[in-house]
Amino acid sequence: ERVRLGEDIVAPFFFESVDIDKSEEARAAAAAAVPDYYRVDPRKVEERVTALGKRIGQLRAWRPAVERAVLDGLLQSTSAEEAEAVMDAAAAAVAQEAAASAEWRGQAEAAALAPWLRPDAASLPQRVFAPQSGEGGAPENAPRAVIELTGERETGIVFSYGDRLSELARITLRHLLEQGVRFGAANSDSEAQLLRAVSTSTGASQPKEMLLSELPDWDQVLEIHNQWLRDEARLRVLDTEDASAWAKLLDNALIMARLEAADVIRPDQDAAISARQRAREAVEPVMRDIEADIILQQKNRYWTAQSRSDVRTLAASLESTARPRQRTALLVLANFILVAMVIAFIYRAVYLLTDRSKVPPSTQFNLALLLTCCVLAAGRAIYYFESTGFLLPAAAAAILMAILVSARLAVILGLSNAVLISALYGYDWRVLLLTLTMSIAGALSIHKVRRRSDMAGASLNAACAGLLAVTVLALALESGFSEEFLRGLLLVAMNGAICLLIVPGLLSPLERLFHITTDIQMLEYSDLNNELLGQLAIKAPGTFAHSLMLGQLAEAAADAIGANGLLARVCAYYHDIGKMRRSAYFSENQTEYNIHDTLTPRQSSRAIAAHVLQGVQMAREYHLPKPIQDGILEHHGTSLIGYFYQQARDQRKHGDVDEADYRYPGPKPQSPETAILMICDACESGVRSIKHPNKERVREFIDKIIAGRFADRQFDECDLTLRQLNTIAEVLTSRILTSLHTRVAYPDVKSERSPDNVIKLKGGGE
Repeated sequence: ERVRLGEDIVAPFFFESVDIDKSEEARAAAAAAVPDYYRVDPRKVEERVTALGKRIGQLRAWRPAVERAVLDGLLQSTSAEEAEAVMDAAAAAVAQEAAASAEWRGQAEAAALAPWLRPDAASLPQRVFAPQSGEGGAPENAPRAVIELTGERETGIVFSYGDRLSELARITLRHLLEQGVRFGAANSDSEAQLLRAVSTSTGASQPKEMLLSELPDWDQVLEIHNQWLRDEARLRVLDTEDASAWAKLLDNALIMARLEAADVIRPDQDAAISARQRAREAVEPVMRDIEADIILQQKNRYWTAQSRSDVRTLAASLESTARPRQRTALLVLANFILVAMVIAFIYRAVYLLTDRSKVPPSTQFNLALLLTCCVLAAGRAIYYFESTGFLLPAAAAAILMAILVSARLAVILGLSNAVLISALYGYDWRVLLLTLTMSIAGALSIHKVRRRSDMAGASLNAACAGLLAVTVLALALESGFSEEFLRGLLLVAMNGAICLLIVPGLLSPLERLFHITTDIQMLEYSDLNNELLGQLAIKAPGTFAHSLMLGQLAEAAADAIGANGLLARVCAYYHDIGKMRRSAYFSENQTEYNIHDTLTPRQSSRAIAAHVLQGVQMAREYHLPKPIQDGILEHHGTSLIGYFYQQARDQRKHGDVDEADYRYPGPKPQSPETAILMICDACESGVRSIKHPNKERVREFIDKIIAGRFADRQFDECDLTLRQLNTIAEVLTSRILTSLHTRVAYPDVKSERSPDNVIKLKGGGE
């Protein structure tokens, strides 16, 4: 199909075209909403600084008069008068005269002009006083008159203080005006509130914008830049550490600068035009639907801007479909690049952002790829009968990843799946938003999975988040609560229901396929009616009771430091199952006979240590999960069997005892849970040897156990901190004291009433 000129041009299919009039209206409205711009005029700033310089020049014209007044005052002074006091009086007199002059009348007070006309005391000539006459009974300390002034007079009297004031006043005025200063009352009208001021102060990295009505006045600018003003004044008073000196200098400079402070703000037409143009360009064109068989341009009629745009859009659509092979090849290449980027993203996230101690990174990556492939396959299948993508249960993959690995990786997987699914549905951003929202909501809803209802709660949370996302889409696209909106809500609700069924159904197969142990699986093994635990209760009842108590202690300690308490408890239940093979070798299962009395210390230690390997063997026979097997192997680590080791050393005085023969096979604890199990095992069995246990004795014993394991370097390969060890000790102290409480001893009470079948004898007997 082609567009043929000279005939009516008819749309052969449905397409979208730009609505010229509505697009222009939207752009014009956006440009009209841009307020006027104002900026600080650098030329006006320099004009004010130049005017300040002229004022200072007028003050400098009075310096010769000050010099003459100072010299006359010094010649007429006596030894009883200080030279600086004479100088200040002369400067004040001239300042009074200057303030009354035509150029300064009504502009400044004499007190404000006096510091500008004050000479430097160091530049004053020295006074020579008349000798003490001592005639007529005059006292020795009588005032003496000045007969002459001496000293080098090449430069005359110096006014360096006034020069510093002049420099500081100019710099201060220029800096403050460049910040933007409001003179007069602020305009509170709505139009004035929209005006913006752009400051172009020197040294600024970029102009700053603010409402013109919010520009500070002179006093506010002084307060805002108070520290800068203080620093500038301090730089010009280096000969003293007195803070009052530079404070006075600053005050005197500000008085003069305020006289020339005026409005330097002007409209900035260039900035306003540029902002309005950017606002126009930011407006997306308004599209209109062109149905099939609509006449775009009638023959023998003048072309309009709208018809020309419609025909160009149609021609571009026809051109894009004219080469299907090239378009298919480009689409395949684009999808290949996108998939490669997503795979690389997941790979880096697995190796950088996840905990490798629980699930190996390779297992996490393979699981993520499998879930992604399943989601894409389901998306392609659903696409053929539901093209919106709202029915695809992608959140189920994120929930499963959160349960099997971590919520952090589940969020990463949800993001990558959302990108791929949006590409699958024609790069639809609505599918991207919905999938991402539901995936993140479902992943973050799973923290600890202790019940099947936790998975259902995550699916329901994902569905609720999806319903909110559909509502947001309806409001944002101005479609309102239409039939399409209601259909979207129904599809999302069905999506949540599918997730509710998929997650429990796929969890168990994925656990077994990737050999991942979850909390739900651990709950199954925590059942005390388990076959293996039942055998333990019969064959080694003392060990069984010890394991139950140890489970409570380990779970409490693990929960206190943020570890997996459920894992610690279940590992405690099974940690000594190897003792069933030789239960009589362990004290908790012995009655009166002690088999170790007939064995050497080395044989006894080997028999004791063998329960670890025998327990792992039984765990493998009964297909216990790997975390439980690790707990059996690591709960003693490589610690020393101290009792029999010491016994062997006592029997062999020459020190030929090999310590390795008296250690457990290990390895050392690899996780906080197995390290806690090691501590609790030693504390629970050893604390019973304490006579008259109280809080201090129990805590001292537990600290001794932890310190011994720490010194033996049993905690080198797990992530326990000293603070966590202290927390574990506190929890164990509290729990063990509770289990060791004593009961009140009830006294024997004899009945005062004699039995009916007892006959009392006369001699007092019965």
